[in-house]
Amino acid sequence: MDEQSGADEVRLTRQELVDELVALIDVEQIAEGLFRGRRKRGGIGRVYGGQVVAQALAAASKSVAPDRPVHSLHAYFLRGGSEDHEIDYRVEADFDGRSISNRRVIATQQGKVIFNLAASFHVEEKGHFHQPPMPDVPPPEGLENLRDYVARRAGGAPGKVPLFLLRPAPIEVRSVGVPPFFQQGPEEAHVDVWFRAVAPVEQPQWMQRALVAYASDFALIGTATRPHGHFDVQAASLDHSLWFHRDMRIDDWLLYTIDGPWAGGARGLGLGRIFDRAGNLVASVAQEGMMRDRAMR
Repeated sequence: MDEQSGADEVRLTRQELVDELVALIDVEQIAEGLFRGRRKRGGIGRVYGGQVVAQALAAASKSVAPDRPVHSLHAYFLRGGSEDHEIDYRVEADFDGRSISNRRVIATQQGKVIFNLAASFHVEEKGHFHQPPMPDVPPPEGLENLRDYVARRAGGAPGKVPLFLLRPAPIEVRSVGVPPFFQQGPEEAHVDVWFRAVAPVEQPQWMQRALVAYASDFALIGTATRPHGHFDVQAASLDHSLWFHRDMRIDDWLLYTIDGPWAGGARGLGLGRIFDRAGNLVASVAQEGMMRDRAMR
């Protein structure tokens, strides 16, 4: 991945890109139960949904004992956030039991609620275990960086390529097969991508999980659109659920395998599983999103 940004942006090394992402997610406590999330430097337009999920999770995590890692979250996107302003997160401590804690988070921007989240935290315990096998896919070392793929093939994309795919990013993505934005016709509603931070992330587990939550918003609804070929889509995340199964690191390769099993009523469903390099299932994801075809309106 190229270590410098475009001519209109400050040049950053890979480590600086990652450190800036950590700083973006690491919300500041400004009062009892109230946290403030920074705005993205140079951000223009709508806030990426994964940023709001990650900042809300960071706020909730800071209100819970360190020996209780998050094991699940369920969130709703209510209004689009603006990158022009910071976001406030109000955390309600609904429950602290012997082994479980529960938190509710309300995100507001300029006095309007834009997002809400409920998260549950669980003390580590021993128990029975099973999981599905990791998909048999090529390792990331033999695959092309998504940004490089986009830069070389942008002219061949069937529609407009999102600008963020061309910019240096703190998280690198390598797709198994044709990435979502470049399919020429109907495809199977399935995507496999590897992802990791582009530089070391020496942070506690609560931040590692928040950063994985940030990355988990990628390609879910795009996968649900694949059986319908290219169309002029109006897409927006409606809700997002995430289950954490074990410790993980964002700076080591993680495989995100995504299915889009259903679409209808201008909505689509994405289901994802995240595995580490050793084949351990570290997280599961579900999201429903708006996928309107503008030609049908």
